Amino acid sequence: MRNDDDTAPTGPLARFFVEQLPRLRRRLARRTGSIEMAEDLAHDAWLRLERNAAAALQAPGPYLHRTAENLVIDEARRRSRRLGTVEIADIMSVPADLPEPERAVIARDELRTVLAAIAELPERRRAVFIAARLRGERYSIIAARHGITTRTVENDVRRALDHCAARLQHPLPRG
Repeated sequence: MRNDDDTAPTGPLARFFVEQLPRLRRRLARRTGSIEMAEDLAHDAWLRLERNAAAALQAPGPYLHRTAENLVIDEARRRSRRLGTVEIADIMSVPADLPEPERAVIARDELRTVLAAIAELPERRRAVFIAARLRGERYSIIAARHGITTRTVENDVRRALDHCAARLQHPLPRG
């Protein structure tokens, strides 16, 4: 967004974005309820604008508006898929009908099945899944690291979850 001396934006798209940035941040903060999230999404919006400069230059205002809206929607979807501490506490506090040793054996078997299922995933899908679900990283960060789109990250996570669920329905044979 800045030239080599890091003092001024280069190109009409960068100038447009810098001009719109305060308004964009306010809008994103209102939509997300978080100034920090607004900053992250504004940065992501710039990356998408820059990556799709030819299309963005045709109608930069509407393009930026739609990009920002899509980013807010993507973030809301990600948040809705994550279990929070309250949900985890609720799950952990549900009394089980099985005696403690039997529950422990079943849990260990399920863990082994899930770990084996994760190991079966293609390398990138496994890395994406671990980053998203176990480390809780943002999809945009994962996408940038792997050179893929956030949509591909979403698809990889969904496919990995489907694979793990299928394995839990049909556990691997012991051996």
